[in-house]
Amino acid sequence: MEMLPESSTSPAGVLAEARERVAVLTETMWAAKSADDLLSVAVELQRLRSAVAAVQARVATEIAATDAAKTAGWVSAGDYLTHVAGGRRGHGQRVLRTARGLCGDRAATLVALAAGEVSPEHAEVIVTVIDRLPVDPSLRDQAERALLDQAATLNASELRRAGEHLLEVLDPDGTARAEEAALDRLERSAHLGRFLTLAEDGLGGVRVRGRGTVEDAGLIKTALHALAAPLPGTDPDCGQTGRDTRDCRDHGARCWDALVQTCLRAQEVDGLLPEDHGAKPRLTLTLSLEQLRTGLGAAVLDTGDVLSAAAVRRLACDAELIPAVLGSVGEVLDVGRSQRLVTTAIWKALVLRDRHCRFPGCRRMPLACDAHHLQHWADGGETSLDNLVLLCRAHHTLIHATPWQARLNPIDRRPEFRPPPRRRGGEHPPDDWIREPRLRE
Repeated sequence: MEMLPESSTSPAGVLAEARERVAVLTETMWAAKSADDLLSVAVELQRLRSAVAAVQARVATEIAATDAAKTAGWVSAGDYLTHVAGGRRGHGQRVLRTARGLCGDRAATLVALAAGEVSPEHAEVIVTVIDRLPVDPSLRDQAERALLDQAATLNASELRRAGEHLLEVLDPDGTARAEEAALDRLERSAHLGRFLTLAEDGLGGVRVRGRGTVEDAGLIKTALHALAAPLPGTDPDCGQTGRDTRDCRDHGARCWDALVQTCLRAQEVDGLLPEDHGAKPRLTLTLSLEQLRTGLGAAVLDTGDVLSAAAVRRLACDAELIPAVLGSVGEVLDVGRSQRLVTTAIWKALVLRDRHCRFPGCRRMPLACDAHHLQHWADGGETSLDNLVLLCRAHHTLIHATPWQARLNPIDRRPEFRPPPRRRGGEHPPDDWIREPRLRE
């Protein structure tokens, strides 16, 4: 057996030597090769690609499990894998999702991938389809074997259609999967997967999506129940006339109004909500004085959402107005204060300028962000707008603990970032600064 050089005994060394040997083939005079040779090489290239994907799955799961990516200056393993691959946004997360399935219950698919019997696309389809089946080990193993057999003759698109048919046969209405949600073993999964989002629906409103445990839902329903009770003559838009004073709101509308009332009451109780950057929680929006006077146009909220100027006029009837003076290109020149603390005014100016976490690819709203000193205060940096950038808590920690760099562009004073070199000890290209567009710009 041929011994590898000492420098190639590590996994990285073995891969580097293999890459160098494959790279030599680029000098081959392929035009002189026979059709059989060309086709055989194409087959072996795909088998090699599958074997590399199997190794990548193992490595990716360990990077995620050990937080190894943080030592290279990245918040998550997914971001690191996207960076190393130079892939599109979300590439690393897709690799991780498939890798976790292959290194978990889909061991047979991992073996087939390492042997070059299925492609990386096949493996992704198999993992995705089986994850949608009821959590029955024997049923999932049977489905995996069926899909592996079909992968021998089907491409990934055809295999996905076969997988959809398999789902229809094994769980046509999804009822088996839904019933498992009531089992104790999935309650923890529901808790870990909890979320709440409010996204614009493109029709002037928002759409609420969320997930949580049955226990959480019970608490929320109990809290909203009293405020969601029907009240006569509540909604002025009902068009009621005469003595008809019924509450024309349906149950869904009453629940929404109850949620809004709960939030309003929480803001009115002193000390109930924690202060945010030196100020009580409040809605911050940006619009011109002329728009406020006329009720025409739109305002941008600190969450990034857009509100009509007419709606702002309604809010202004019972609100604390804080003026902000903007320059011709939107830069903040001065910000009024609702209290004496300078940090509050600077924070509002920072939110007006940055709108969200400025780290590349991040859109966390200002409520989840910190003001980061570009030049550390302990090193003589000033607490001023020209020395600050809005960063979420995770990326704020990342900037302080890793080789990532941040600055304001010297021309337009907009935040931009420089990632760590792809290789440790490497150098950056001279213009290796990246930036994210602001919301709605």
